[in-house]
Amino acid sequence: GTKQKPPKLCHMHCRRWDVLVCALLLSSYVISVLSNHNGAKLQLGSHKVSRTNCQTHEGRCGVAKVPRRKLSCRSSVFPWQQAFPGRVRIEPATRQQLQPLSALSVLDDLAVLTTAAIFQPKSSRLARDIQNYLYKKIINRYGPSNSNKNVLFLAQDSSEDNRPKVLGCVGLEVVPVTIEGKPKGDDVKPRPLLEFLAVREQERGRGIGKSLIKRCEEQVREWGYNEIILQVAMDNKVAIGLYKKLGYTVVGEDDTILQPKEGGIFGGMDFDRAVYLCMRKELDAVPTFRLPKLF
Repeated sequence: GTKQKPPKLCHMHCRRWDVLVCALLLSSYVISVLSNHNGAKLQLGSHKVSRTNCQTHEGRCGVAKVPRRKLSCRSSVFPWQQAFPGRVRIEPATRQQLQPLSALSVLDDLAVLTTAAIFQPKSSRLARDIQNYLYKKIINRYGPSNSNKNVLFLAQDSSEDNRPKVLGCVGLEVVPVTIEGKPKGDDVKPRPLLEFLAVREQERGRGIGKSLIKRCEEQVREWGYNEIILQVAMDNKVAIGLYKKLGYTVVGEDDTILQPKEGGIFGGMDFDRAVYLCMRKELDAVPTFRLPKLF
C-alpha cells in the first residue's frame, strides 16, 4: 500500500546531451561561415548580354555585346549590405576616393568608365578629351567644394585583389530645377537629380544598374524628398522601358542638353544639342514604426 516514488533523472546525463547538441550546432555554424568565406561558390554559367542603353543628364550610356564570363554566387551573412555575386557592394564614395592626389582615388577609373559607357567615343583622342572633361566635372559635382546635397554611389568588387574594382556608379545631387529637370521655369525648387549612371560592359546583366537606382531612391527618402528626376535620350527605347518598369513616368522634353561629339577646328571635342525625355518618380514615404505605450 506504499506509493512508489518516480525514478530520479540523471542530471549529469542530461547535461551531457545539452553539451553535445550545442557542440553540433556550433560546429555546423562554423562550417557554414568558413565555407562562405573560403569561397564556396555556385557556378551560374554564362548569361546572355543584351544591348541596353541607359541615359543620364550628361549624355548616352550604351552597352556593346561582349563575351560573358561565368559568375559566382556566394551567400552573404549581411544581406542589407547590398551584396552581389563576387562580393560586390554599393557604397557611397569616400572623400579619399574623390581626391586627385589620394592613393585611394578612383577618379581616373570613373572618368574612363563614364566616358566609355555614356558617350562611346569612336576615337582615342575624343575619348581622352571626354575623360578630362568628366574628371573635372565629377570633382566639382561630388567633391567637398559642392555645397549642395550630393552623393556618388560606387558598385565595387574586391574579390580579385585588395584594391576594390569599380564596376558601376551613379550620382545624385539636389539642385534647383523644374519638375522636368530644367534649370529655369515657373516651378523651380530643390529636387534630387540622378546622373552619371554607368556600369562596366562586362558586368551587364547582374542587376547592378537597377540596384544603383534603388540605392539612390533610398538616399532621396533619407534626405526628406518624395521625388527623383532624371533625363534620358528620346531614342533610347531600352532605357526608357527600364525606367518605366521601375516606376518612372515621362513628364516633358528638353532640347537644351549638350553632349560631346568629335569635331571642332582642330578635330577635338565639340558639343551638339540632343533631345531628352524628362522622367520623374514619386517616392512613397518610408514607413515609421512606433512602439506601443506600455504605461
